[in-house]
Amino acid sequence: MAKVVHFLLTAILFPFFCFAQADEVKVNGRVLDEQTQEPVIGANISLAGSKTGAVSDVDGNFSLIVKSLPATVIIGCIGYRTQEIDIYEFKEPIIVRLGENTNFLDEVVVVGYGKQKRKELTGAVTSISKETLALPVVSIDNLLGGAAAGVNITQGGQPGSTFSARIRGGNSINAGNEPLFVVDGVILYGSGSTNAGVSQVSASLNPLAAINPNDIENIQILKDVSATAIYGSRGSNGVIIITTKTGQKGKDKIEYQYTVGWQQATKTLDLLNASEWAALNREIGGPLKSLSDAEIAAFGEGYDWQNAVLRTASNQNHQISFSGGDEKTRDLISGNYTDQNGILLNTDFKRYTGRLNLERDVLKNLTVSLNLNASKLNQNGLNGYPTYAYRANPFEDAIRTSPATPIYNADGSFNYANQYEIGDLRDGDRTTNAVSNLINTTAQNHANTLLVNFAVRYAIIPSLVLKVAAGTNISNATANYYAPSYTAGGFTPNGYASAGNRRTDVWQYEYTLNYTTRLSNEHYVDALAGFTTQTTLAEEAIASSANFANDQILWHSLQSGNSREAASSSGSEAILNSFIGRINYTFREKYNLTATLRADGSSRFAPDHRWGYFPSVGVSWNISDESLLKGKRNLNELKLRASLGTVGNQEIGNYQYEATYGATSPYSFNKQLSVGYIRTRPENPDLKWEQTAAYNVGVDASLFNYRLNITADAYYKKTSDLLLSTPTSIGTGFGSVLRNIGNISNKGVELEINGSIIDRRKLKWTVSANIAKNINKVLKLAEGQENIGSSIFVGHPLGVQYLIVYDGIVQKGDDVSKIAGPSWKTTVEAGDEKFVNQNGDNVVDETNDRVILGTSNPDITYGFSTTLSYRDFSLFATFQGVSGRKIYNSLRQTLSTPSFSYNGLAALNDRWTESNPSTDVPKARTSAATYSTSHYLEDGAYLRLKNVTLNYNLPVKIAAAPSAKFRVFIAGQNLLTFTKFTGFDPETGGGTSYPLAKSVSVGVNLSY
Repeated sequence: MAKVVHFLLTAILFPFFCFAQADEVKVNGRVLDEQTQEPVIGANISLAGSKTGAVSDVDGNFSLIVKSLPATVIIGCIGYRTQEIDIYEFKEPIIVRLGENTNFLDEVVVVGYGKQKRKELTGAVTSISKETLALPVVSIDNLLGGAAAGVNITQGGQPGSTFSARIRGGNSINAGNEPLFVVDGVILYGSGSTNAGVSQVSASLNPLAAINPNDIENIQILKDVSATAIYGSRGSNGVIIITTKTGQKGKDKIEYQYTVGWQQATKTLDLLNASEWAALNREIGGPLKSLSDAEIAAFGEGYDWQNAVLRTASNQNHQISFSGGDEKTRDLISGNYTDQNGILLNTDFKRYTGRLNLERDVLKNLTVSLNLNASKLNQNGLNGYPTYAYRANPFEDAIRTSPATPIYNADGSFNYANQYEIGDLRDGDRTTNAVSNLINTTAQNHANTLLVNFAVRYAIIPSLVLKVAAGTNISNATANYYAPSYTAGGFTPNGYASAGNRRTDVWQYEYTLNYTTRLSNEHYVDALAGFTTQTTLAEEAIASSANFANDQILWHSLQSGNSREAASSSGSEAILNSFIGRINYTFREKYNLTATLRADGSSRFAPDHRWGYFPSVGVSWNISDESLLKGKRNLNELKLRASLGTVGNQEIGNYQYEATYGATSPYSFNKQLSVGYIRTRPENPDLKWEQTAAYNVGVDASLFNYRLNITADAYYKKTSDLLLSTPTSIGTGFGSVLRNIGNISNKGVELEINGSIIDRRKLKWTVSANIAKNINKVLKLAEGQENIGSSIFVGHPLGVQYLIVYDGIVQKGDDVSKIAGPSWKTTVEAGDEKFVNQNGDNVVDETNDRVILGTSNPDITYGFSTTLSYRDFSLFATFQGVSGRKIYNSLRQTLSTPSFSYNGLAALNDRWTESNPSTDVPKARTSAATYSTSHYLEDGAYLRLKNVTLNYNLPVKIAAAPSAKFRVFIAGQNLLTFTKFTGFDPETGGGTSYPLAKSVSVGVNLSY
């Protein structure tokens, strides 16, 4: 009977069992990091409403049994945002990409001599985003522009050249204004060029160009005194901390990236063509004054010298890295080759770098680490002209050369017979050629650099760690220059050669003791104490020679020149010893205190004033953790910060407090040629530090489930005891002496916002923006001194524009007796420029009639970026902008003056005539006299599309290497610039410095 019942039940229920078994589904998938596309190991995968779960393996793979569909799967991992995925049907493995946890205050940031949670920070610290760091750029400065509030980056166009950085304005006049860069613990200044001092080699190598951007893991910018005071005398201008990548435990990785691209000038000038220039030449009574209209028209378009020196330049970049780690060792080895051609002929930059980052746990409580970066940098740069040429460089020479002059002869050789050249670059019928000057003049910079930091960390007890670090930054730089006898640089001296060598050795040693402890659940203490010492040794030698028998040996045989200049050499040593101390205290994870003290003893100051003491204190309050606000739905985090303290500045060069002596020219004494020594500078035993007292208040907030993060800061800085060269009494025999006199202030506000607008599994869109306003003012100079030169005035910002005010064009019928004329032409006539006579003496001159008309430094800087990703596509773009800046366009002024010999702007076609009075271009004239006037002062504001990159992850699978990834991308730099400035580029200024380039590149990234 039992068997019968069992049979009947089975027969009745069998269809239901079959149905249930049919609905049960095995779901396979893979969990990846959204940014790096690396597998996420140990992610938890669970079925909503069930205890069923799985964990992703070393390749990120997982399997999960789902009893029926539809179902909701939850994927989570520490450090990532939890995702929920609805599965309606399953046909192929699902790919889950986890985004980084945007809990803003839980982010760990690198600070001076350590790390902190942002929740515990009391200072103003900005992190450069991972999207920005992933950009395919050649140098670090390309990553910083527009990326952080209050940071203004000004690039040069020359590949490999230096750049300028300002964090919250300029604090000094004579001492440095550049921030301190710290690369893997080694301190260096990014503004210090590595060239060897040969003046004709106008380009310079940026020491940060030795760092391959692909090696960078993160960049932190320390802005306020609570963050920078740990660097004491070198923290007044802000600190930029760069940390490079290391290997990770259990993640062996090989990555190769190849990029190839092309670049062009962002802009060219609209110049006169040959027939237009000839007509102007005839009008001003030049060599073509007797030509007929038909003969003028026959000149046609002529020759485009500007286009002849510019080119579409190619560049390529190869990057390979190997990284990994096990239970004891983490390592990374990388290599890079960069070949970047400049947009001007015969200019380029090549970089060869190798990096080794190694960390090993030798014992349970003993860890050693090594960061090593070796590089070789080669730069062919834009050469500078000698003073007799009255042109800055071959680029300006090409722009100004008459378009009626052929560039080449009929046989293709260079034309060295410019019939219109009347200056010092003519010898009989022989002249120079701007294109030849650029191609045939050698102006090289080479540098071999070694950046090393070796550290040992020993945990005396788990909470007490001793760290000893030894670092070095060694640079061997050479500069070579040769101008053949047929080029501008060698024209008068019949060939000119110069060679220079400079070696700089920087050694630093750091001994720190770090104690961290948690007392109960309420008190957390992180204390740091230490001693550091840094020694900088520099040696330099330069030799030059001229008048060579041939142009074949270049600079390789200076002794072959018949006119040898006296060789020069120099050497210096600087020592900085420092004691550092810092305490971070947190109470209940809500109230934070940071107190810092650094004492620096610098050999650059007088013995009685050698030591400077730089304290700071910062506090912060995590308001959102208070019971009143905790759990508020739309307010996730809210923190208030405040700091005050003092930092210093010692960047004035060595031995400035001492009297110096220099060798005289050889003179006859006792019937022999002798060399003596004369005093070249007086001593100042009272010379001491510049000091900057700073105050900052800030707020950090996260809203709407961390989808909107806001940081705002307001600050005030006052620099006292400025290191200024001030006039001294005539009885000393010297015109000036370096003293501590004067004050400068900076005050401003900053705002940074980043938000996640769309955050879905397949579609994501984030936006970040920042803006900052800085007001800079010179408060005081020497007693009774109101200005230094024509750019520094008490009560005004640094870098003012001090000019005569342009007031239009004198028109026919104006009462010229009531119009003040310039000093060289007191009686004006129709078509002349009018200027404002400020003192009413009816004569306009630069002594009495100039006024301040703005500053060359921006008062507002801003930037924003956006990332849009859909499935395997992602688009990232960054913008950079400034406003409140005035640029004097000296090149426009030069090219607006008609000349018998040289070309000008096409705007001269609109010059004043009786039939064309409604213009701001004066009538054609030959007067060489000119003033610096507001007519050529232009708005330097701009908005630039700085970087844009489109990525696509190829859906390619290799059976033998399932974790291999293939990414292709196309990137652009400086593609669009919106500005009213009429020169080449508002970022590079109003002269003929190397023009900025726009570029497009394509690349592929392979990783396994």
